Amino acid sequence: MCETASYAAQPANFPLIEQQLARLTEPSQKVEYINRVLPNTHDWSALDKAQLLYYLASAQQANKAFEPAYQSYSTIIDILSETQHSALLIQSYLDRSSLVYYQTNDDKKYCPDRLTALELARQQPEQILLASALTLAAYCFNQASNFDIGLKHLEQALDIAKTQQLGADILAPILEASASIYRDNHLHKQAQSYFLQALEHWQQTHNIQKMFTMLRNLVGEAIILAEWDSVAKYLEQMKTLQTNSPEYKEFAFFYYFNQGRYNYERHEFDNATQAFEIANGLSATTEETFFVTQNLGFWSLSLFQHQDIVTAGQVAEAFLNSANMNSQSTSLIEQVRAVYASSEGDHFSAQTYLFTAIDIERIHMEQTVANDVVLNSLNHNIKMANYENELLEKALAINKLNLKNQLAKQSITKLSMITFIVIAISLGVVVVFLIYSRKQFIRRSQTDFLTGIANRRHTFIEGKKRLVYCHEHQQPFTLILFDIDHFKHINDKFGHDIGDKAIVAAVGRCQSYIKRSDIIGRVGGEEFLCVFPNTSQSDAMQIAERIRRVVAEQAFKFGGVTVAFTISLGVAVHEPDPDIELDDKLSEQLFSDLAKKADLAMYKAKNQGRNQVQCYVEST
Repeated sequence: MCETASYAAQPANFPLIEQQLARLTEPSQKVEYINRVLPNTHDWSALDKAQLLYYLASAQQANKAFEPAYQSYSTIIDILSETQHSALLIQSYLDRSSLVYYQTNDDKKYCPDRLTALELARQQPEQILLASALTLAAYCFNQASNFDIGLKHLEQALDIAKTQQLGADILAPILEASASIYRDNHLHKQAQSYFLQALEHWQQTHNIQKMFTMLRNLVGEAIILAEWDSVAKYLEQMKTLQTNSPEYKEFAFFYYFNQGRYNYERHEFDNATQAFEIANGLSATTEETFFVTQNLGFWSLSLFQHQDIVTAGQVAEAFLNSANMNSQSTSLIEQVRAVYASSEGDHFSAQTYLFTAIDIERIHMEQTVANDVVLNSLNHNIKMANYENELLEKALAINKLNLKNQLAKQSITKLSMITFIVIAISLGVVVVFLIYSRKQFIRRSQTDFLTGIANRRHTFIEGKKRLVYCHEHQQPFTLILFDIDHFKHINDKFGHDIGDKAIVAAVGRCQSYIKRSDIIGRVGGEEFLCVFPNTSQSDAMQIAERIRRVVAEQAFKFGGVTVAFTISLGVAVHEPDPDIELDDKLSEQLFSDLAKKADLAMYKAKNQGRNQVQCYVEST
């Protein structure tokens, strides 16, 4: 560094400084060098001084000095905002927003910079910079109410990428942004597809950090979709990248955090607790404090499920006191509040928080449907697919030229190649059709045609699987059977069309109280069976009572017809016996017997006046 020190004492010369920076490899060396020469730049132009500060901010960011980097970007913005709207000003807004994004994940904090950058980018001719600004601004339109605006930004960026023939390093962020706003609007299958495409493009650029980030996102989507084999595959790929890239210290934190989420959703709470605890110990390796806080939230839920109530309450308190708590999903916040309230013995408040979390998820889904999110996403998918097809066509054109030379050398006729291609395409179409038809057949074979919920056969098959799981893990298992009171009277008075609508409406109200791990199936004309794993008798009676009340308290309106009705419910609980080992035949018999008990309890409710809940009690 002797050369650096002697040079810094001389008048600053920008081209020579750039040459010196190019020779330095470590970010810390660049930061030290720039800080030495900055005092000698008072007579520089605003643009040159801002450019040097941009080199400083980039080096500080690479050196994990995020607060100084933020200040450097802010200084650049102050300098250039007074003089001109240059590309460097726009890039500084975008880079400053990315700093805030990684630290807080709070769109209220990072979006103002992105929207300002986009406004400025539209006023200058640099199309690549405009594409970047459009892509990053799309993250700011991730709600159901403005989802279409986010998609339009991405489509404009895609048009630029297409016109300018930009490479994978531009297309990958567009795919990643598409995936993110799909995910935020609960379109997880589409989000998964776009994250996979983004991963493939980042692999082309050999960007290790982005590849790892895409795998993190894919784990999250696969967990929501309950594609456990895919989760295990992505986690294994994350582990490989972590092992092969020790310079990225934060990889270990995210690996264990995602491993914990996987274990938690699989109800492997002991393993989940250990993984979240390891991730917490590694939290200092990452500056993405949003996920550090999220890890605390999931850790508290896992500890609670593991019956460590005291520690769960302590971790929940740390989550609720975190600076990043308010940027977390409202559903997670309410669940952690419930854990903390339970640890304090305030069980009424805990139940209230849990029901609030359920309502939040229900509202999110209603907003998604109400704002035509699905329709907008389909249009966007078509445009993205068309662009991908054009890229494929160009690749195919190059391959065809190579094939033509090979064909000439090998004396293979053009007709044979065309025939081969036609056969291959035809077979491909047939395979795709068969795969799609099989998926549709499986889905229809499991679904009740009227209500869209599970049919009787699928309910019993999946219910038996959950019974076996609960028995093996010594967890209570509950069935609730209910049907509509005086349903024949509804059909006779209003007609079968209103009767069908009553069935669908009753299911719709009841689904608000059914978790993802539970099942509700139609097992008869107006008879429904609810499967609740790991649910005690007292909890089941409360759930059944809420279901009864939500149906009875408010009449249903079907056009100009108002129909009021009630339901009767029967509850039956299986408490596992550790001395009994279930085989396939015994588990099937056990589930069938439990369903009969729920049926007996339901008829007891009917015989005692209807519109009530009864629990099956073994006769002595």
